[in-house]
Amino acid sequence: MHTTHEQARPALRPPSWNTLLTLGHTVAVRAGWAAQEREVSWLLSAWPSAVPCARRITAARLTAWGLRGQATAAELLAGELVGDALRAGPATIRLTLGVADGLVRGEVEARAHRPRPCDRLLARLACCWGVTGRIAWFELPATH
Repeated sequence: MHTTHEQARPALRPPSWNTLLTLGHTVAVRAGWAAQEREVSWLLSAWPSAVPCARRITAARLTAWGLRGQATAAELLAGELVGDALRAGPATIRLTLGVADGLVRGEVEARAHRPRPCDRLLARLACCWGVTGRIAWFELPATH
């Protein structure tokens, strides 16, 4: 009598792209992630590819929150603020997105210098925006 014992292998799951995202020279790191979270942050490396990376993860996050209608404006604004942070100097950039009190809020922290975002785009797309220390931020109505 011949018996075969097959040991079940644990299923290998690829990491969520929200946990570690690599695009070109840009690495966006997000520790922990759940669709229910209402505030998330990523660290972006200071490469030009950080701009499209920020746009993609912003659009994906707002879509996951059911805010597809605001995804385009939010991704443009996040890309603009990350681009501004890159122009400020080489340093890690933190992108934070949150939803609270009927608003979507995006923040970009540039550790190199005080940010100077393009106010025309922000004034056109955001309901309010500003700069606090090394953080440039915008808010949009959280409409579904």
